[in-house]
Amino acid sequence: MRVIQGIHSVVAAPFASSIVTIGNFDGVHLGHKALIRRLTERAREKGLPSVVITFEPHPVKVLYPGRRFHRIFDLEDQTEQLAKMGTDVLVIEPFSREFSQLPPDRFLLEGLFKPFVPESVIVGYDFSFGANREGSIDFLKSHASRYGFNVEVVPPVKIKDVIVSSSRIRQAVDGGDVDLANQLLGRRFYLRGLIERGAGRGRTIGVPTANLHTTAELIPARGVYAGVVELHGQMIPAAINVGLNPTFVDNESKIRIEAHLLGFSGDLYGESLSMEFVSRLRDEKKFSSATELVEQIKVDLNQCREIVGSIISDVRKN
Repeated sequence: MRVIQGIHSVVAAPFASSIVTIGNFDGVHLGHKALIRRLTERAREKGLPSVVITFEPHPVKVLYPGRRFHRIFDLEDQTEQLAKMGTDVLVIEPFSREFSQLPPDRFLLEGLFKPFVPESVIVGYDFSFGANREGSIDFLKSHASRYGFNVEVVPPVKIKDVIVSSSRIRQAVDGGDVDLANQLLGRRFYLRGLIERGAGRGRTIGVPTANLHTTAELIPARGVYAGVVELHGQMIPAAINVGLNPTFVDNESKIRIEAHLLGFSGDLYGESLSMEFVSRLRDEKKFSSATELVEQIKVDLNQCREIVGSIISDVRKN
């Protein structure tokens, strides 16, 4: 997949023609995937390149800086997912307040038609663009004949009557409902980063943990989760704790993410890992003693084995 930094980079050497979609694609969830599949199908039918135009930073961060907003995954993940789906070209447009004020007709001409000469523009059901979101789907369709392209609208994807959306996934993760988030994503929610040294308390009670330093914005609610860690090509069950270690520390303010990898022993410091969240086991709790905590951890680990064991078994069979 070819990655282009900014529409301005295309203006000097415009496309002869293309199939285009536009959006934020935060999380590249099942709704996004339905749209991208249609984009690549149309591109193959017409023998044209498929082009995804996205924005960085996320428009919400620019337009509403005071709003509590967390990306589901970073731009690197978005790029990886789009490449896996067979996208030919990804255009990453720097988003600014100035850009947001472009009238929709000007964006159509200067940001879409001139550089990409689209045969078709494929968008989601809730698509809008231009200053004050004045560029509706009806606006896009009304200008399509003028510029000679087709407009195709991909309907929403629903899972158990829930419309798949980035905002619904954020809400699920924020509330600890990783089961729902995974269903809407069509893959497991994960956090990735480097393993750093922690306080070493886990080792003193016989349950060593890998402490994850991550720059991810969206963190699941405090609690204990069954998860999976991929290490050197091997899938390992993991009990993941997200929280403040209240049994050992009072008035802690920094959320810590740590995982005990079942059946693993070794030094992980400095390793780059992804921790995938499979299911929530329980809330974080302050125990009266380390002994009581260890007894609960044993229960957590058994639950983790049961939940994750079948997933790993299926992966190995395939």
